[in-house]
Amino acid sequence: MNKETKLHIKKLQNRAILSLVAILLTFMSIAYGVLFLFASFFAAAVFFAIAIISIVYLIYISCVVKKESKESVYKPVVFSSSEVVSFEKSVAVFENLTDKENQITTSNDVRFFRLNEIFELRAVLYKSADFIKKDFNNAKHCINKKANKELNISSRVNRFEAGKMMRFNIIFADTLNDELYQLVSQNANHNLTRVEGIINIVIVGNQIMIPPIYGDCDLGTIIRYKNVIKFINNILLNNSK
Repeated sequence: MNKETKLHIKKLQNRAILSLVAILLTFMSIAYGVLFLFASFFAAAVFFAIAIISIVYLIYISCVVKKESKESVYKPVVFSSSEVVSFEKSVAVFENLTDKENQITTSNDVRFFRLNEIFELRAVLYKSADFIKKDFNNAKHCINKKANKELNISSRVNRFEAGKMMRFNIIFADTLNDELYQLVSQNANHNLTRVEGIINIVIVGNQIMIPPIYGDCDLGTIIRYKNVIKFINNILLNNSK
């Protein structure tokens, strides 16, 4: 991951923090403004002024985000390993991190693992010489369905528990064709805002790619994204050597 991407993520995080502060200030200032409205006009005016400034800031940031999304072209974030990150080696890594009861197989090229590493994680590892999205979706559906049944995975979890949960779709391919590039170019923000976050990870040769993140991102989503990067660095890259 290059320096530019690190700065971009840091900018998103700072923006998310400031927006959260502005939202809290808006509600608190309006509440206190109403409270002091008849007791102290000056105090009420100060609180209402803070609320207006906060609202103006939020509107300004919204316009900036829309402008950036229209004018900027965001590419997948790439991590490079000194060696080829193979499907077989990665399967071995996941096998070492889990026990037999948390491993599911539907074919030699499709594996499922449930583990607790940074996230409460469900990972599908899928290998294809030439990626076809329809085939991938079918394989993913089949193995997830089998895993849900055999591991008794409930689809109902409370929001606090779900905040720690993630699904990884890790796709290994010989080449980065158009369908695969399109998949890994989609804004990660959309799937990371789900109750249970999802991210697609593409591995071709010695390169590991994840979708870019941009737009109106909240702090929780950015933390999830940073933890995905942490997983790649600590687990996938460290164990690929």
